[in-house]
Amino acid sequence: MDILAVFGVISGIVFLGFLAEIIFNKFNIPDILLLIGVGIGIGTVLEWADATTFGEGAALFSTFALVFILFQGALSIDFKTLIKSINNTFSLTVTNFILTVCVVSIIGRLMGYDLYLSLLLGMILGGTSSAVVIPLVKSIDIKDKYGTVLTIESALSDVLCIIGTVTILEIINTQSFVTSEIFNSVFSSFSKAILVGVIVGIIWIIFMSKNEIITKSYMLTIALLIGIYVFVESPFIKASGAIAALSFGLVLGNSRSILQFARMGTRNGSSNLNENKSKNKKISSFKKNSDEDEDAKVIRNVLSPSAKNFYSEISFFVKVFFFVYLGILIDFSNPQVFIYGALLTLGIYLIRPISVKLVFGGDNLDIKERTILETLIPKGLAAAVLAGVAVQTGILGSFATEFVNTVLSVILLSIVLTSVLIFFTEQGWFKGFLPFLYKKKDN
Repeated sequence: MDILAVFGVISGIVFLGFLAEIIFNKFNIPDILLLIGVGIGIGTVLEWADATTFGEGAALFSTFALVFILFQGALSIDFKTLIKSINNTFSLTVTNFILTVCVVSIIGRLMGYDLYLSLLLGMILGGTSSAVVIPLVKSIDIKDKYGTVLTIESALSDVLCIIGTVTILEIINTQSFVTSEIFNSVFSSFSKAILVGVIVGIIWIIFMSKNEIITKSYMLTIALLIGIYVFVESPFIKASGAIAALSFGLVLGNSRSILQFARMGTRNGSSNLNENKSKNKKISSFKKNSDEDEDAKVIRNVLSPSAKNFYSEISFFVKVFFFVYLGILIDFSNPQVFIYGALLTLGIYLIRPISVKLVFGGDNLDIKERTILETLIPKGLAAAVLAGVAVQTGILGSFATEFVNTVLSVILLSIVLTSVLIFFTEQGWFKGFLPFLYKKKDN
């Protein structure tokens, strides 16, 4: 296509994305399905583009989409809600990852893969997609506690998938397995990424609270976000840039609470040093009013409606083109791949209720919340990228094309299934794959 045609397609995709969002908000018909359908139309039906058309630009855009959607999603997470749900989040993430890897590996063996390739497939498909989960969590009726669990799980599981995939590839190459190294790798990746994201976030909100120009420079914050990702992913740190982006967003989203806590500590410390009580009361009263004014200014500038709207618009743009690109990637030339993909997808969704039962068994979950926790497990960007990494190593041999297309088919089918089931759940038509696990409670 020439330049004018490309611009025309881009314009049309944005309009369709906006229309899809309106349809979703009004009729609860998932916008993600329409966007993937547009990608399939462009790639498979009209043959205007394929995976090779975009070259390295696709990888750059996909990575930015993942980082920014995590960042923008974290802005709306409250620290108090996060702290209350952190134990359940880690438990669900690890439990579901392990069970999913086991189920996918068993199905992989039945498909004819050897043990290592089956485990590799399990590691790649063990997580959930932030790009799908976060927009859906924002658009459905679910308690903040469980919405936060699903959001954080989508970020943590990506890290587990990456580390697990790299570990299996290393085992295949070296024929050695060291459990302590895997644990150290996971802990190091998480802790370093969180530390960098939190420290930079705190420094940045201090700058924002003192400089109105920086506060209103939304693109500068995005530039810093990209810089954090690059720094954390670089050989100097070697940690998860996605987790760092999530941590950075959490800090910015809770900037008022952080500054209030810091200023409260400063006031308490200084009051102990003042000897004149009457003078101290006047100073304290003036300072309290001053701090409240400054806190209000932080909220008005850093987390103003215009700032949130700007980040939301960027998130909308990357989401639209990300799902259209996924649709373009799908190859329909080998129907057998979709049979394998359907089996894997079914196995993944049937094992999820057990994970939810193990983690939330004692909670007072209503049917709708439980069903959303069970169904919001689509695959996405991380799985597609890791499948490509596995191909580049050359270890897949003759299975390379089939392996990648199988992963892509699971991504497509899981997104479609998740979108449909969420719609059915919202309407009250679907109550989980294994409702007998909760038969007594539901009755």
